Amino acid sequence: MPLSLQEEQARCKTAEAWLRGAYAGPPGARRPDGARPGPPIVMRVSAHPAADSWVVPSIFEPAFAVLRSMSNQRLDVAASWGESAHPAREGFQALADGRTDFAPCYTSWEPDGFPLSQLLALPGLFPSPEVATAASERLYESFLRREFERPGVILGRLKATGPYHLFARRPVERLVDLRGLRIATNAGIDSRIAAALGAQPVALRSTDLLPAFLAGRVDAVSLADGSAQVFGIGRHAAVRLEIGVSMMNLEFGLARRFHDKLPSELRATLNDWLRAQSQAEAQYFYGVGGAIARDSFAAAGCRFVSLDAEDAAQLDARMRDLSDDIARELDARGLPASAFARAARQAVASLAGRSANALMQDAIERPQWLLPGSRPA
Repeated sequence: MPLSLQEEQARCKTAEAWLRGAYAGPPGARRPDGARPGPPIVMRVSAHPAADSWVVPSIFEPAFAVLRSMSNQRLDVAASWGESAHPAREGFQALADGRTDFAPCYTSWEPDGFPLSQLLALPGLFPSPEVATAASERLYESFLRREFERPGVILGRLKATGPYHLFARRPVERLVDLRGLRIATNAGIDSRIAAALGAQPVALRSTDLLPAFLAGRVDAVSLADGSAQVFGIGRHAAVRLEIGVSMMNLEFGLARRFHDKLPSELRATLNDWLRAQSQAEAQYFYGVGGAIARDSFAAAGCRFVSLDAEDAAQLDARMRDLSDDIARELDARGLPASAFARAARQAVASLAGRSANALMQDAIERPQWLLPGSRPA
């Protein structure tokens, strides 16, 4: 059963405290005592959610305030929402050509170009968004950096979503009901999960989901609860069918020229902020935000359906087969898919028993170093 809002707030109380500024001082990059500050360095942020969608005032804007405080006002943010700076799919190009400094670069939108990154969405690999986010950071250097980085672009942050479920326009109760349904998905493993369920995957951008859903061009949408709220799907769905076998990874890229112009102490501050921001967003958006979303879906008349035991066992079996197939395919291409999956499971095992609050504390106090080069002294 999904957790209630009160349960999620308790589970994610450290992430909420970080977003409210409780851990923003002492600043990570202090200027010398008595020195007059120069003008702040402005990081231009661009993303596709609308400015009034829940994630912006509840997560992004508070996190930007934390960055300002951590840098002692030496870093500032200018944000553009709703694809106003560039189309969402042009994140890599926009970072390289100077239109933005920090933007979504979702590898699930270009699965053929980022085959190892897709493995972060293998069914059953991660038990929760917070564990998936922490484990993904541990996997980045060995498996993903070479694939992700390109001229002008480095990784800003990895962030796992909540588990994906199906939001359907008409009642669905069993796996058999999904046969032949047109399901809007991401282009990567999410599409293969839909196909393994007997459905017809339709790969769509996030901003195209609601128009396709309302027009009947798709019968269902595969999406996390928090995202279904942001993009307007849940309140128009007749049914939310609990699937929950996979989580996507939503990367933000960072313009290399922006990173390279920062003084070393501000690079350290930015890295530490990015690690905490990714964990806070994974927890608060998909945990607390997911619970708020579910309450709103129910109020709008959406019915919540879980698979029976027989279907749940069949789902697990299909997903194990799919995971094995994907690993074998990539291994045959000379890519270390099986090694990646083993390393991911080892990372998960090392995090076993760590609560969401404990993982958030780790991200604040012992952040991974993911930016290029060694950590400044």
